[in-house]
Amino acid sequence: MRLFTAAIPPPAVLDHLAAALDGVGNVDWVPRSSWHITLGYYGEDDPETRVPWVREQAKGLVAPTISLTDADNFGHTLWMGVSAVDSSFTALGQALRCDDRHDWHPHLTIGHGERLDLAYSGPQWTVDEVVLLGAEQRYEYTVLDRLRFAS
Repeated sequence: MRLFTAAIPPPAVLDHLAAALDGVGNVDWVPRSSWHITLGYYGEDDPETRVPWVREQAKGLVAPTISLTDADNFGHTLWMGVSAVDSSFTALGQALRCDDRHDWHPHLTIGHGERLDLAYSGPQWTVDEVVLLGAEQRYEYTVLDRLRFAS
C-alpha cells in the first residue's frame, strides 16, 4: 500500500474552492473526496511502522494556519498553491518528509488538463490534524491514522 501524510481542508474551504472552479472546462477533475495537501510521501510502506514514525516526527509541532491560493500546474497536473501565515507549515512539511529527492512544493491537486490560469485566494484555516492515508488505487484513499494537534 502506498502511504502518505496529508492535511485535508475543511468542508467550507472545499466549498469555496469548488465554487471558484465551477464552470471551468476542459479539465479531468480529481474527485473532491480526494482533495488533500500532501505533507510526506512514503511510497510502498508498512502502516505499523509508519504510524509511530509520523507521531514521533510531529511531536512538538504547532497547528499551522494556511490558505489555498492561485492555480498552477506540473505538466498536465493542475493544482492549487498553499500559502502559510508563518513558518509552522514549512516545519510540518520538513518533519514529515523522509525523502528529500525533490523540493517540497505544497499543493492540492484538482485535476488534469491544459494550463489553468485562475487567480484565487481561499479562506484561511488552521490545520488541526494530519492524516496518514493509504492508497491501493488512484484517488481512493483510506485514513489509517489521525494525528490531532494539541489545542
